[in-house]
Amino acid sequence: MIYLFISFKLEKLLKALIILVLLAIITVLVISLFGGKSVETSVTDEPQYVLILDPGHGGIDGGAVSSDGVKESDINLAIALKMRALSDFIGVKTVMTRETDTDNSEGSAYSEHNNLLARAELANSVNGGVLISIHQNTYPSPQPMGAETMYAASDESKRLGLLTQDNLIAALDKDNRRVARPAPDDLLLTSSVKCPAILVECGFMSNPGEVKLLSADGYQQRIALALICSFLQFTSKNITF
Repeated sequence: MIYLFISFKLEKLLKALIILVLLAIITVLVISLFGGKSVETSVTDEPQYVLILDPGHGGIDGGAVSSDGVKESDINLAIALKMRALSDFIGVKTVMTRETDTDNSEGSAYSEHNNLLARAELANSVNGGVLISIHQNTYPSPQPMGAETMYAASDESKRLGLLTQDNLIAALDKDNRRVARPAPDDLLLTSSVKCPAILVECGFMSNPGEVKLLSADGYQQRIALALICSFLQFTSKNITF
């Protein structure tokens, strides 16, 4: 009984230490990502924005699947949940289109088309919303890799997309030569929302090396941090890095 009590105490202490380490890592990442430059914000003068997090796919729709069985939907959700945790920590309000691996996609009557329309309807109902849809890419051959950002057909979406792509390159792979580009007209989510919106392909499920990175907690945290920083830059006219 004493042994179990001590083990329980040690487990709680270990979890507390892990949290402290993660916070320290986040601080270091912010400094390394943006060169330690100062951040100036004016809270009272800025409109209130809401970060809408859309973890692509989910439930019976797993999205792209790697050669070793890793589902895109699981990685998308893991990154989105990390983004929400960071947002909560810094006081950014969030709305999620799904919070588990079953939301919005249970049952044999599931329709991807209707599911995307439902996500767009949710985004359009949020005042001051800014949508970041999180996905992973795939390709017939395993060579392609690297994050890529697509933006909806508005100037504000383009501004967010350009910021995001630059930050993803800085945070993940400085050799990435991919550029932000307009989302295709037939991409239902980005063509159906009224708010600023981007879709981020964080990496390639068809590249085994990148899948290993995308499945790692620390790498997901870097992606989440880059996306949150992009949102902060976009939504604050007075913010400078």
